[in-house]
Amino acid sequence: RTARVRDAPRPIFYDVHIFYYLWYGSPAVDSKYIHWDHVLVPHWDPKIAASHAQGRHAPPEDLASSFYPELGPYSSRDPAVLEAHMAQIEAAAAGVLVLSWYPPGVADDHGEPTEDLVPAVMDAAQNQKNLFSCLFSCFRSIRCFSRAVFF
Repeated sequence: RTARVRDAPRPIFYDVHIFYYLWYGSPAVDSKYIHWDHVLVPHWDPKIAASHAQGRHAPPEDLASSFYPELGPYSSRDPAVLEAHMAQIEAAAAGVLVLSWYPPGVADDHGEPTEDLVPAVMDAAQNQKNLFSCLFSCFRSIRCFSRAVFF
């Protein structure tokens, strides 16, 4: 009886969305930290900002993240990480994966291009029966917007 319950298909809730970011890197996979070590974001009030630390985050203890990830400061390029994330998303019964995406050759100020990872994420999401959506993250200029729309 227990095995049957465990093997029963779990519900998937398509009104639950998970935002997923591909921009993280680690020395073991990428030869350096990517995005985990970005600059400390200053307070908007210069008087208050002056009393706060300045500089960059210093992984692996100090990450540019509100929470310390269960997998540690991972690389988005690690297939085992993608597999673990998809299992976590399945356990959460989230039905839609919203990928933060930049067009080919474009990244934010703290990262590197990740367009080569998109097919693997799409395949992994499909294997979990997730719907897939892209969140275009690059609208600094009309050229960047055009590259995203006409990719």
